[in-house]
Amino acid sequence: MTVIEKQYMDSVISINRMMRKAQDAQPDWEERRYESAKDFMGAIMTNPDIAAGVLLKPGVDEELPVTLAKLSLTFADALIDELKKSSKK
Repeated sequence: MTVIEKQYMDSVISINRMMRKAQDAQPDWEERRYESAKDFMGAIMTNPDIAAGVLLKPGVDEELPVTLAKLSLTFADALIDELKKSSKK
């Protein structure tokens, strides 16, 4: 076996170990919660019924953005709970 073949083999073994560690690691649930809530908020805001019917009306309640953010977090938390359940199986 040449030196180059040995180095190649060592690299493959190292990559395999890193991939195994990554698979065994727990997901970053806070990061997933943030990403999910952000996606839910985007979906809510781009819904034409909500945008036209609620958000664009004059005199929109100042609490509405907070309510929508809380709703997005509620959806994200429910999704995370289901993901955690399915990952334990």
